[in-house]
Amino acid sequence: MHLSRLALFCSLSLSALATQAASLDTQPEPGLWISESTTLINGIDMQARMREMRENMLKTLPPEQRALAEDMLGSEEQVGERQCITAETAQTMADPDALLADARENMPNCDLKVEQSGGDALQFSGHCNDPDGFTGDLSGSVEIVSSREMRSTFNGNGSYALPAGLLGENAGASDGKVKLEHSQVSRWSGADCGNTPAL
Repeated sequence: MHLSRLALFCSLSLSALATQAASLDTQPEPGLWISESTTLINGIDMQARMREMRENMLKTLPPEQRALAEDMLGSEEQVGERQCITAETAQTMADPDALLADARENMPNCDLKVEQSGGDALQFSGHCNDPDGFTGDLSGSVEIVSSREMRSTFNGNGSYALPAGLLGENAGASDGKVKLEHSQVSRWSGADCGNTPAL
């Protein structure tokens, strides 16, 4: 299991629920959104760990291959993940049936309960039982602060097989308990998405 798979688990969990925000009072504005997040696994900052692993990998490459790899991976100075929400996507986000189907497709091994805790906020909790991924309890929240800002949190306690070295050079392979903590702030940047692929 690669780090990208674990990151995908967290992002799918959030995106499947974040789209439920269409039922809230405020709808996200179409355009370019930039998300900044923090992900901790057993207290280890995964963003810092990924930067460390990236730099270690680049150090092993010859100069010409390093330049090519840096171009493909993007600039280290670029802050946040960029996503483009089109007007069509925004309309789809208003369809509860489509959103529920998307959540079930992305998280087939999770049983989730979602409750609206305010006009622009959702709370969720549930249990996942994925023999090839995360098994355990999860909870979190999604809040539409405004049409141009969203905040979300995700916490999980359970088991997840982690590869050796993921949590540090001296950490062995783990198939035991993990504590996942993820928080994200997404802000609208502008109507023009530029070269950012649409969702």
